[in-house]
Parts: sequence; C-alpha cells; structure tokens
Amino acid sequence: MWVNRSLSANLVKAVKSRPAILLTGARQTGKSSLLKKLFPETEYITFDHLREVEAAKESPEFFLSRFEDPVILDEIQYVPEVFRELKLVIDQDRSSYGRWIMTGSQQFALMEQVSESLAGRIVLLHLETLGAEELRNKKHLNFNDYLWKGGYPELWSNPALDVGDFFESYIRTYIERDLKTIIDVKNLNDFRKFIRITASRAGQLLNYKGLSADVGVSDVTIKKWVHALEISGLVYLLPPYYANIGKRLIKSPKVYFADHGLLCYLLGIENESDWFAHAYKGNLWENLVMMELIKTFGLRPGVDLFFYRDQNGVEIDFVVEKKGELSLIEAKAGESIHPGKLNFEKVAPLFQNRFRIEHILALNIKQTRPLKKKDYICLNPVYSRIPVTG
Repeated sequence: MWVNRSLSANLVKAVKSRPAILLTGARQTGKSSLLKKLFPETEYITFDHLREVEAAKESPEFFLSRFEDPVILDEIQYVPEVFRELKLVIDQDRSSYGRWIMTGSQQFALMEQVSESLAGRIVLLHLETLGAEELRNKKHLNFNDYLWKGGYPELWSNPALDVGDFFESYIRTYIERDLKTIIDVKNLNDFRKFIRITASRAGQLLNYKGLSADVGVSDVTIKKWVHALEISGLVYLLPPYYANIGKRLIKSPKVYFADHGLLCYLLGIENESDWFAHAYKGNLWENLVMMELIKTFGLRPGVDLFFYRDQNGVEIDFVVEKKGELSLIEAKAGESIHPGKLNFEKVAPLFQNRFRIEHILALNIKQTRPLKKKDYICLNPVYSRIPVTG
C-alpha cells in the first residue's frame, strides 16, 4: 500500500529547476521509496553498499563520470568526498536539471557540506514521517492507532509488522550504525538510558544538568548526545519566542521527538489503552501537535515556530509567526477544557499592536471539522488542518 507524500509536488518541481536535489530526513522516513516512486526510470545507487562507498571515496571524479543520465545517490552522507567534485561537474552544465538526486540521513552535517560546495546549485528538501494529513488522504486512518504508532511508513504499509519489533530494530540500527559516525559513545547502555529519559522529558524545557544527574554522565556529554539526536533528525529543539516584548521570559528550548510513535515506544506505550492511561498523555499530545505543524506547513523551529513562557508560568504551547501574522496554539489532550485555563487573553495583548492574531485550541476531540468558538478555533489536528495564519 502506497501513501502519497505531500512533498512529491515540490520534488517534481525541483528536478525541473536545479541540477541537484538533496532530500534529507531520519532513517526510515521513506526517502528512497519516494524517489523510486516518483522517478522509476532513474538509476539508483545506494551507499549502504560498501562497494559503492569505496569507489566514491577512492576516486570521486571517476565515480561520478559513470553517470551520463540522472541518478539517485542514496545516503550521500557516507561519501562527503564527492561534493567538491560534484560542484565541478555541475558547473560544466548548470542547465542539466535533475541530474543528481541525493538523499541523506544526517541533515546538519550534510547542510555544512552542501553550503560549502553546492550553494546556488541545489534544492534542499526534508522528509518527515507520515503526517495525519497524508494518511487522511488515503482514507484508512485509524485515529487511535495513529496516536501511538506514529508515522513511519512501513508501519502503515505492512499491517503484519510488529510495532515493538520495528522500533527496537530501529533504535539498535541507529545506535550501531549512525551514532558511531557522529560521536564516540563508549557506553551504549548509558546512551539507551539517555534516549528513554529524554523521551520522558518531551514537551518540557531542556535541562542538561537534570538529564546529566538522571543518566549518570556529565552535562557536557549530555549536550553532545542531544546534538547527536538532533543531527540524526530524531528530535527537535523548539526555542522560546522573544520578539522584544519587555517581559522576563524563559530562555531554554523545549525538546520534542520527530515521530510521536517512536516517543510512545520509548515510554512503553504499546496500544491505544496505554496511550490514554499514560501519565505523560498531555506531553504526548503536545508532541503530536508540534509535529503536525511541521509536517503540514514545513515550519522550522526558531524561524517561524516557537513557544511562549514567562517566568510567572504563563505559557502558549506554540507560536507561529508568518508574514506578519501570529497564531497562538494551545494543545490539550482532553476532549474539553475550561476556557479559564487557556492563556490566549493573557498573551495576545502583548502582540496585538503589531500582528493579526489567531487563537487555536488543538483538542483531542472526535469532531472531524474545526469548531468556531467565541474567542478561538477548536479542532483535532489528526482530523483537520490547523488553520495557522500567514
């Protein structure tokens, strides 16, 4: 079963306008499958094969000369040596669009290589796991399954696959293959413990010293490990919104997992009942809402997506700033909430002289369409798109 990806149109457009395309994303988000689906006649080379890695490293010039027609180069982060030579090849014919289509799992490291070698020659796109909107389009979404399974495509294309086995294999592969190329972890058990404890902090302020004490390693090590998770595309750090409003604001970022299914697995959630009974249900829902914003609109933490919290504890879960307009979004895991517990009216006056402001409440309700309330829009982002401004 194939689920159409929202990014498809951008990819097709990209191959018609740039010589090179780089599609980044964590492992198993469906990068290779998407490219093969969209460009079935294009030759495919994967650097998961050691033979191809050795060939590219030994002689990048000879390796690239093998390809006269467009080619897909999968997991390009294993052979950064090709980027400099690729620039020379592209500059020989800048109008040969869509010739080099690449994927990579370690997005930050790749961005550094690309910015140095291929600036102005390449389109950069990022693929997340499946979002609710993509699954809605397939009309087979089981709402409660999505809550705890998350969006890894294989979990939806292969119903016989055991979810726990999938995630255990995923974590083991990440630790054994990807992690050692990013940082030197001497105690893998400590790192596993770190991942699980970080999962219990999802949706909370990132406290390096607190993680250090709980894991039993230095806070310097914790910072390196958090960075490794970020580089791998497994977590996002969401910074606070400042906008020079003259308030004493919290400065620490909040941490979220890029796939809420992986987050649920790390917290021991194996089914719908576990999710609804879990002590961190509110954090799980907030993580889901955060990622629906990113998956649906391509928002970028620190660029157009933030949170707000002052030192009095007044908080808005998500602040979206786009084109001079502001969306204030609260995420609540229940089916109802007393309006007095919402902070829209406490925060909106700080910005109303500069922005048109939308108030949105993302609730865990059964209604499939947004409900217009007096002071805000109420909806379930699994069933309908969050109407952010901009």
